[in-house]
Amino acid sequence: MGRRKTLLVVIVLGLMALLLSPWTSAPVAVPEPSASPNEPSAPTPAATLPAEEEPAELKAAVVSDEPGFELLREQAESLRSRHPDTSVEWVRIEPDRADLGLELRDYAREADVLLVPNERVRELAVEGSLLPVDAAFVGEALSEQFNALVSQVKWNGYLWGVPRDFDPYVIVWNRNVLDAIRAADAPALSPPLGLPQWQSLPRLLADKGLIASWLAIDGSDPLAFLAWLGAVTGGRQDALFDRTEESWNGEGFDRAMELLSGERVGLSLTKPDGSFWPAFAAGKYAAAVVRESAAAKGLSELPASAAAALSVDRSFWDSAFVWPSGTSFVVSSGTEHEEAARSWIAEMTEAANQLQTYEETGRLPVYRSLYERLTGHPPDLASAGVRSFPNQPPLAAEPGLSGQLERLGALWKDWMEGRLSLEEWKRRWRSSLADAQADD
Repeated sequence: MGRRKTLLVVIVLGLMALLLSPWTSAPVAVPEPSASPNEPSAPTPAATLPAEEEPAELKAAVVSDEPGFELLREQAESLRSRHPDTSVEWVRIEPDRADLGLELRDYAREADVLLVPNERVRELAVEGSLLPVDAAFVGEALSEQFNALVSQVKWNGYLWGVPRDFDPYVIVWNRNVLDAIRAADAPALSPPLGLPQWQSLPRLLADKGLIASWLAIDGSDPLAFLAWLGAVTGGRQDALFDRTEESWNGEGFDRAMELLSGERVGLSLTKPDGSFWPAFAAGKYAAAVVRESAAAKGLSELPASAAAALSVDRSFWDSAFVWPSGTSFVVSSGTEHEEAARSWIAEMTEAANQLQTYEETGRLPVYRSLYERLTGHPPDLASAGVRSFPNQPPLAAEPGLSGQLERLGALWKDWMEGRLSLEEWKRRWRSSLADAQADD
């Protein structure tokens, strides 16, 4: 029996071996390795194709006069060939609107892109109306900027605006009038004039029997007032925003303010419209505070003989700060086309458009390298010193700057109309600065 059982076991084991042999020889399937969490998966073929530009309908609200507005539309139209899927709906906002701040807040909700005065950029950014635009500075665009401009659109470590142009004030002199009031034994009055010469100007005109105004200035713009103060005293044009009061509580400031109030009769509060320049060349004004672009346009439209009587004085631009009066593009925080808006701004502020803007409007470019390519008699800002305009930031950095300028304009009007003493004027301005600081 033992041998039989042994034989049976051998037979059973042999049958099991025959039955299992196909399974043991078959290859075992190995799963494909999954991508490592630390390594990116291979891109799909679609990801390697260039991304197509998504269609975008941008709404642009622009603070500009009519000629500047039309130039912007022309420049934007030239971009259509490069970006056929991007269209722009335009809205023009009058720069002199009394409710400009409210208007900009409304359009910051409705538009994708705005072109606004630099003084308004931080205000809109703090209110949450804007998106940062650091990505719109392509290539060398940021290193090309002047500090006086780019510092006005910077807040909280970000850039909220892309500068497009700027337009500081200059003083234009009528050389024929200056020659006519020179005493026989006195040296010629040659710009720039110091404060004592400014103070003597109204008297000299009266002594010679000339009916010319000693100064023409825009009575509605506080920046014109600051430009004149800076030119006369030799100080910064933002000195009034120095809360230490050291720069605006001295003898020079007092004498300049007293000149304005004491010689109101010979002061012409006017804007340089079309009839202004022929009258200026004919001797109606001895001097005028006007914007760089207005001076360029006005002189170019005069006959050569008339234009020869006038000369542009930018000597006070050698001070640490001149108010640049620039404009910048900003992107609304409510836009649905953020990338398209930034790309459009980058191209609207490219060098070719800046040069065209200068040629057609007289507003200055924001890239320092472009000054070698300007025609006519432009200022040499590219070689300006690091401690002079336009390479120094302003003293006024608070978001409520536009409101402070409006209060300054109201105080200036009260001063010119004789409703305030100098001490009362200073007290009210001091209070305005304190209120602005408390709101920061």
